[in-house]
Amino acid sequence: MGWKKDFKKFKKEQFKKSSIFDYSHGESSIIEWQRSFESVDFYNVDNLLTIIQEFNKEIKEQESLQQYPEVLENGYDWLLNEINTKEHFESYPCHSYFKNVYEQIAMQNGHFAACLLTTALTKFTYYTTLKFWKVFNFTFANKNINDPNLGRLFEVMQRTGLDAVEGIINKALLLMDDKEIIPYKQHLLVEEIIDLGDEFTYHWSRMLDQAIDLTIEAFNFEAEYGSTNTYSYTNTSNFNSNQEDFEDFFEKTKTMVFNDEVNEAFNYFGISKLEKPEIFKKVYRKLAKQYHPDVNPDPGAANEMKKINVFKTIVEQYYEKYDLI
Repeated sequence: MGWKKDFKKFKKEQFKKSSIFDYSHGESSIIEWQRSFESVDFYNVDNLLTIIQEFNKEIKEQESLQQYPEVLENGYDWLLNEINTKEHFESYPCHSYFKNVYEQIAMQNGHFAACLLTTALTKFTYYTTLKFWKVFNFTFANKNINDPNLGRLFEVMQRTGLDAVEGIINKALLLMDDKEIIPYKQHLLVEEIIDLGDEFTYHWSRMLDQAIDLTIEAFNFEAEYGSTNTYSYTNTSNFNSNQEDFEDFFEKTKTMVFNDEVNEAFNYFGISKLEKPEIFKKVYRKLAKQYHPDVNPDPGAANEMKKINVFKTIVEQYYEKYDLI
């Protein structure tokens, strides 16, 4: 995590009175997700709505303490292409009540399915919102919130969060498969949908880490050479202002993150990037047989299996990108 290496120097140079939000103590950007494990009869509409309300309550309590850039205070609207529905996001980077998503899914798949998907989306935004502000405040508490560099950071994480929201919706619809979900008969499926957001937190955390690293580099560059004034931002959801500059920054961030993730994934499987996909598949099958919860009752097996599948997706994306499959 490159930004931590220069953090002490950065903090010393920018020193002012400590912020009341300066409480993360250098905590990692990685999210420690707590999966849902309840009894078979727990998951009903009333309990799911209670979970959603509790998540939203904690998000709003956190956001009520935050200062936003002036042009981002009113949130934004965003078209979710997967279900062709426009949703209002209350605040940056990515918090919504998902009212329109709920209505759309309720019409297609029924109210229980809509509650289930809304719970999954809200749980993801709960973890990412709290983690974003914890790391953001610890790192930039002494900076001007309206600085353009911070505006760009907000937009990077907005885009990353929205990509994850689209991915959660897509995977949930595939799992639901236009069929009625009965909680007591499909208990494991219900829990899998609720925790779909966990699959996307690894990439989200990496993006936050790299975006912070690049933002600190920008501040240090300006401190030494002066501001370039090459970037400004607005509260639109289309990234219209200085679009080319933002896209360059976003693509640079994605490229760095992808490379880091690929290296970590191949290292995890103990193979090089030169190995043929057949070798990777053999290693993956061996690990899957070892850690799959159906054959391994150890409580940590499910988490290890999740990690295996995250890294599997990254390796497959690498093979696909370079036409190696």
